Amino acid sequence: MDYGRYEANFLKYRDDIYHLAPIPVVYKKLKNVKQFNEKLIKTAQKGFAPEILDVPDERHIHNLGNPITFPDEIWKETQIPAVGIWHRVPTNNFLNFNQEEVIKLKSIIEKEYSKALRITANLTNIKPDISESWIQFYKNGDTKVLHNHERYGPPYPSERWAGAYYIDDGNPDPHMPYSGVFSFRVRDSNYYVKPQAGLLMMWPADILHEVHPFYGSKTRIVINFNINAEYQSDKK
Repeated sequence: MDYGRYEANFLKYRDDIYHLAPIPVVYKKLKNVKQFNEKLIKTAQKGFAPEILDVPDERHIHNLGNPITFPDEIWKETQIPAVGIWHRVPTNNFLNFNQEEVIKLKSIIEKEYSKALRITANLTNIKPDISESWIQFYKNGDTKVLHNHERYGPPYPSERWAGAYYIDDGNPDPHMPYSGVFSFRVRDSNYYVKPQAGLLMMWPADILHEVHPFYGSKTRIVINFNINAEYQSDKK
């Protein structure tokens, strides 16, 4: 019995870039990352208090800032709207740490993002800019509701993509098949991805996605980020 499941329309396009119905998604597995990831964890635990590493979900609703309000009854916008429960994610900007493994991971992200824009949009004269990043430790019950990474107001960045690098999958409970599973929501279908240590994903920021409630024997650890393009002048 297939329970309504079908083969995902997750087609390899070029290198580590895939088409998802047909959204471009970077799906890259880094190899031999055990010691690399352990050093990332130690850097985070040394640099942040435990509460900064929490997932900002409904448990922290009173500490997430005041939601934006719209004073007008009718208004016009040119930007695709942000979706999801208002929250002010504690962007601890982990990828700004001046530490060897962090610098290396940041360089990999920027390289893969630049390659994705070159291949999918023929953009070459750009400089990657990781505008926000946050490392999060998922405990049992932690989840992220369906949302995207668009902004609630200006300034609106160019070619904004969102991304995730998984440090530890948390050993999800095998009796809960959807525990901590990441999913994209595209054209009324869910496309599921099982997180695993060393997996780097990036996708256009307007794509809806969510993290299903996590339950596991360890802590799920992930670095999320937003990355944009700064256009460089041809003039020297």
